[in-house]
Amino acid sequence: MKSFFLLALCVSFMAFSACEDNDPIRNTTEVSGNTALIPWDDCAFFADQDLTVCFVGVKEERCPCNTTCFWEGVVKATFEVSNSSGLDTVVTLETNSAPANLHFFHSFGNKTLVFEKTDGIGCEDYGKYWKYKVLVRVE
Repeated sequence: MKSFFLLALCVSFMAFSACEDNDPIRNTTEVSGNTALIPWDDCAFFADQDLTVCFVGVKEERCPCNTTCFWEGVVKATFEVSNSSGLDTVVTLETNSAPANLHFFHSFGNKTLVFEKTDGIGCEDYGKYWKYKVLVRVE
């Protein structure tokens, strides 16, 4: 009986492990043109450029609310970028704010991904990444 119980436990564990999916389910919106507003953990497929861009991570490094800063700081957004030709990479870009002229774009062959800005994120939303949306452009 003890062996049967252990066998049943092992089979149950294997069945549970096989069903587990570590890949998040993301919404993908098809975009015509070269600009898209992408919500947190979603993707945009730029049909004209054969490029899929997923907004998968963010690090908030802006000036804290209700303080006076020399510089407003940056938001660092992480993107998964892929296409049908085998491109599959992860890139982190920063908002391009003066005076720094930070790393706000990345080129993939003849295409360039530009991180324009975050959209609609006020002080009350800092750190609530599920509310974030980013505006990106493909050139």
